[in-house]
Amino acid sequence: MEVSASSIMSIAERPAGVAIQGGELPLILLPSNCPGCGVGLDPEEMRSQNYVCECGHHFRLGADVWIPIIADEGSFQERWGDVRSHDLLNWTVPKRYEAVVEELLAEGLNESVRTGTATLEGMPIWLAAFDFGFVGGTLSIVAGERLARGMEQAASSGVPYILVCASGGARMQEGLLALMQMAKVNAAVGALHDAGVPFFSVLTDPTFGGTAASLALLADVNIAEPGAAIGFTGPRVIKQATYADLPAGFQSAEFQLEHGQIDLVTPRTELRPMLAHLLEMHVRP
Repeated sequence: MEVSASSIMSIAERPAGVAIQGGELPLILLPSNCPGCGVGLDPEEMRSQNYVCECGHHFRLGADVWIPIIADEGSFQERWGDVRSHDLLNWTVPKRYEAVVEELLAEGLNESVRTGTATLEGMPIWLAAFDFGFVGGTLSIVAGERLARGMEQAASSGVPYILVCASGGARMQEGLLALMQMAKVNAAVGALHDAGVPFFSVLTDPTFGGTAASLALLADVNIAEPGAAIGFTGPRVIKQATYADLPAGFQSAEFQLEHGQIDLVTPRTELRPMLAHLLEMHVRP
């Protein structure tokens, strides 16, 4: 699917009346004061504003919050939630990988990616949401499998695919097996494009590494949250490799927008209406 510049500009004309969240959001752990402006935070007020402070600071969210932000209430049907990570390499440094996964499961974190079908303003979608709280949102064998299966089914059914990304890259505890997921999900992205099925990516803070390169930056429309850090690796590593003086803020969403890497920078309180409008543009006769 190709999206023209005029189509992107027409997003500004999106219709009013679309709620900023599909259902009630769960409460999350917040600091007593906003790190952006220092004001005291009211958890209920923050929840009603998608956890965005009046100063514009966007708090990081897990998949359990992103799903009700985007999906209509009660519409999300999770798929392949029973697929679990296993320690195939006997990883023990700095801690046993198997123990890490078990602890996170006990805390209610399913994996670094949750995926399934839903509706947004009554329109069917496939939805995948990364969770940075699960081993830094890293791309694992399970995450890659869930993503690839969802995109392949979206391609075959013609249902638009929405991705919310927050990731540090491939999961080192799974070694080469995790790196192989980059090729897998990249092929699935190609299947979406070949089928002409819309693919919209929401890049949140942070989106890095192979996840950004193989998946998150390859959508028909790449939408970033304000201030999100986006790139392949950190500035220190890049400078060590290139010996170049890097421009200030070169991995910020705003810098990436200015240089054409992403299409839009959209506050979280405007994201759901924008996605609804993009979907309407696709299904409109």
